[in-house]
Amino acid sequence: MEYGTQIPIIAYLVSCLGCGLGLICTTQARGATRASRNVWLALSAVSIGGTGIWGMHFTGMLGVTVHGSPVRWDVALTVVSLVIAIVIVGFGMFLVGHSKPGMRTLLPAGLITGCGVAAMHYMGMASMRVQGSLRYNVPLVVLSVAIGVIAATAALWITRNVRRKAAMVLAVPIMGLAVCGMHYTGMAATSMVLDAKAPMPTGAQNSMLAWPLIIWIIACPVMILSALALAPSAEEIKTEQYYQEVAARLRNE
Repeated sequence: MEYGTQIPIIAYLVSCLGCGLGLICTTQARGATRASRNVWLALSAVSIGGTGIWGMHFTGMLGVTVHGSPVRWDVALTVVSLVIAIVIVGFGMFLVGHSKPGMRTLLPAGLITGCGVAAMHYMGMASMRVQGSLRYNVPLVVLSVAIGVIAATAALWITRNVRRKAAMVLAVPIMGLAVCGMHYTGMAATSMVLDAKAPMPTGAQNSMLAWPLIIWIIACPVMILSALALAPSAEEIKTEQYYQEVAARLRNE
């Protein structure tokens, strides 16, 4: 099984894109009202879970070649893995975003989110079809899950605490590296046992999966960038809150 030479780099950049936009969304959530905060946290989950993690995973998988067997994909499992990535990351985001800062919230959220990210990865692997079967190295699987938990905990901490632009610039490549580290450790845990007598795999070809993936990777950032462009600035939010407080005091007089 080979991963390609340029695809891992592209996958890393996709992860950085998703994580970076997700981090910007969480900064917007900090100064927002409760309703607006939920929207920004949801957008952050879509960006980090849907693009930074899932998009990175399947970008990397499209570079995989298996000598001696065609590769096909189960579309239903692929879509399920996307939903898992967004929902689990969203759970962690909402838990941390609506709780007081502290390890009592961060550690459970990181554990659940990391295990969910690992579940997404292996669900994505389960959607892969070859002429044979997949085998897993258990110690490497455990290591990949541990990396996923550490990466998720670090990502949640970053989204809660990183505020300065310089720190964000440094945090994004670290988040991308952590996601890729979990992915390729999981890939190293996987081996193919080919069987010439097994039926040929059925499902979507790489080219059929590539175009929806490309559209998703483009559409998701465009949606988030549009939301950011239309969002009021922190100064505008403070001004609006000030006038609301003044209006409330006048009504009470």
